[in-house]
Amino acid sequence: MLQCNKVVTMEQLGVVQSSQMTAELCLSNKRRKVIPSSATVDLPDEIMLEVLLRLPIKSILRFQAVCRTWAALLSSEEFCSLHMALTQVKPSPPKLLFISLKQTLTYYICNAATRSVTRLPPCQDVPYATAGLGFDARTKMYKVVRFFQGKCHEKEAFKCEIYTLGGEGGDRWRPVSGGVPFRFHKFASSAIRNAVQNKMPPAFVDGFLHWLINPLLFVNMPRAGIISFSVTKETFSWIRSPPFVASEVHLVELNGHLCMVRDLRKVLPAGSMLEIWKVEDYSVGDWSLNHKIDLSGHLSRDFLEPQVVKVMGSLGNNNSSQRIVIATSKHKVFAYDPLSETIESIRSIVGIHKSHQNEPSDIRFSLFRESLVPVHKTKEELALSSPLAKAAKEILLRLPAKCALNCKLVSKDWLRLIRTENFVHEYFLSKSMNKRPKIMLVGKGTGKLDFCCIPLNKWVLEASDEGKLLDRKVVCSKPCHGLNLVSIEDKDYLYNPCIGFSRIYWNKGLHMHQMRKLSVDCFQPENHLFGVGNKSVGLGFDPLIQEHVIVEIFSHVKNYETREYYFTCWMWNCNYRQAQQLPPPPLPVNDMPPAYSEGMLYWMSEPRLGQSHKRAIVSFNIATKIFGLIPCPSCIAVWSSRSPCHAYVVELEGALCAVLANSVSNELDVWKWEHGQWDRAYTIYLKSWPDYSLGVNIVVPLAIDPTDGGILLSTGTKLGLYNPLKRSIDKSFALDQMPLFTHKQQASCKSVDSHSAPWKPYVGRYGSLAQCSSTSYGKNLSHSGDQSEELNRMDGKLFPLVPMLYEESLVHYPGPAKLRILQ
Repeated sequence: MLQCNKVVTMEQLGVVQSSQMTAELCLSNKRRKVIPSSATVDLPDEIMLEVLLRLPIKSILRFQAVCRTWAALLSSEEFCSLHMALTQVKPSPPKLLFISLKQTLTYYICNAATRSVTRLPPCQDVPYATAGLGFDARTKMYKVVRFFQGKCHEKEAFKCEIYTLGGEGGDRWRPVSGGVPFRFHKFASSAIRNAVQNKMPPAFVDGFLHWLINPLLFVNMPRAGIISFSVTKETFSWIRSPPFVASEVHLVELNGHLCMVRDLRKVLPAGSMLEIWKVEDYSVGDWSLNHKIDLSGHLSRDFLEPQVVKVMGSLGNNNSSQRIVIATSKHKVFAYDPLSETIESIRSIVGIHKSHQNEPSDIRFSLFRESLVPVHKTKEELALSSPLAKAAKEILLRLPAKCALNCKLVSKDWLRLIRTENFVHEYFLSKSMNKRPKIMLVGKGTGKLDFCCIPLNKWVLEASDEGKLLDRKVVCSKPCHGLNLVSIEDKDYLYNPCIGFSRIYWNKGLHMHQMRKLSVDCFQPENHLFGVGNKSVGLGFDPLIQEHVIVEIFSHVKNYETREYYFTCWMWNCNYRQAQQLPPPPLPVNDMPPAYSEGMLYWMSEPRLGQSHKRAIVSFNIATKIFGLIPCPSCIAVWSSRSPCHAYVVELEGALCAVLANSVSNELDVWKWEHGQWDRAYTIYLKSWPDYSLGVNIVVPLAIDPTDGGILLSTGTKLGLYNPLKRSIDKSFALDQMPLFTHKQQASCKSVDSHSAPWKPYVGRYGSLAQCSSTSYGKNLSHSGDQSEELNRMDGKLFPLVPMLYEESLVHYPGPAKLRILQ
């Protein structure tokens, strides 16, 4: 037997025992055996259980891998109950949890100590909803209570639903028996809106979930300050208001008592005080002032700048060692000592995503205590984690989007799998590993369809009727997390060309312009194919709520002679279809499409309007809804009416790029914004290519080929692949003419020398172009005069097809539920 001289003791595994209880572990090539020494004594099961109960949770989770017996013991409900009872006698200090992202209308239960998480079943989609987690001391079960405002057509104005973790009722939300009493409706409306708008979850204390009532939403001062819900009895009650107007306050649990924290930074002249009030008697609503926290110490700046300062809880088991934990919206955490009245910094989160850095009102910290409480996976999660479901998922991830979507008809299990957000996200990540651009053409639709998308290779080879020229101007965005935006003058289409999903959003700016009859300084939009109407609209993605948004900047007034302008800005939430008016951008923007990158939208400013004669880039943080400015490279910032050079922004390889089009030298200078500075990325030379002349065209770089660095260019009427090494356009494709094919020409396509054609299909790079090239369709796609009779020329009412880069995905947003009326 092959032996190992290494001795592993119980002390090394986290268990402290005497030296007489060590055992030598001998390793073999088959299995691990324990050879007891003469000094080894077997511990009784009772003592071993007591030892295991006193271990840290991290060690308990590791010991589950020792053997099946220990795995069954350490994961049993009995052991979990004993461990929880022991921790309540000698509680460990709470730990700090930082939450990076959140999902809208999706609830998760997690145990940060065991790193277990489960997603709760879907619930009704409503604009205003708040939820909290409570513990039923009678049934020893955890309950999630969801308090929300019903929809306008429903009979009940306010509803309350409960989900019991591991309950016998199954994986469903059940309504509270009796509903929300009518006498609580005014309180419920204020409490729900206050929780949603100020991001204040309820506080769980003494078996009740407590929501704060905002008195500013009432005409007269309400008697109630808090609405409470008994997790055990499942009934509502209320608590009297404190002896002050409860504004700029929040609820917190401190040492088992319900407390209200009053933020006086904006009230007092000094502006540096927090008051903590405690409820002495729930029945009569007696309040007492427990703490006054002076924030004007050496850390005063850390409390004056953040918009939100909240008390999270307390540390310590007795009054002498108690510390009050305070967090700010600047992602800093502090500890206050009530005895010495001092504040010290204990945590600061740095290097987080840019969308979190200036978040105005969100505290992303939470306190938690370590426990072994299971999260109770739902039946759906258990079914999706089976070997058969995992095999089905691997198959579906390898299918095209349309085929994967059609597989919903195979079985209910496959339907359940494909509908899950996790699968949609994994499918998108799987397909995104291939960075090569994919191209479709947007043409005129047939029948009730406004538009039709067709792969470029199909349109070229088959001369399909699906690719008819457009009868209106259309602009397509680049893909953003699996979706595109197709825009016309009065509306925008959120579109997934892979599965045919589309949703319409009407332009708010145009509607307001027509309603107010704003006709002052009317102007004609720029005559190019990259702008539509008097708007500049972009598609972005909010990393906090994990949803798409549409940001529209509409120009009501543009006067290049007087430099006067008037813009409005609107933002659509793509899931709710709710539009929110935003403050206008700090500078006027030009009519080129914006660029999206990492939670930000960017526009190039218009130097012909406003007070500034220099260009700058207008940025918009989608999460915080705040505009900003980024200086342009010096060669782009300078603008002169004598030698105007067009400038705009694009996204290339995931980075923001600024492009300067020099019409004199016929060169495109592309600058990339990385690490807070500009670097010249590319120079595109177009002097030898008249079809791409910057004097008569706007040429936009669409994408970079990750294999050989080729740059895909578009003029709106031409699509070409630029070779930066040769400084030439290797392939060119006309979008304003229909290729005419016969079956005979297609059959003889393979026998023609591809070098004789001006456009060589590039299916190896883009997966969207034809498999072969021919002289016949090469001539059809050129602008040579001898082939003019073979082309389908545009007339004044037709527009070229629009190239659309897309990402293969299953992303979509569910439509509104259909209201069914029983006859």
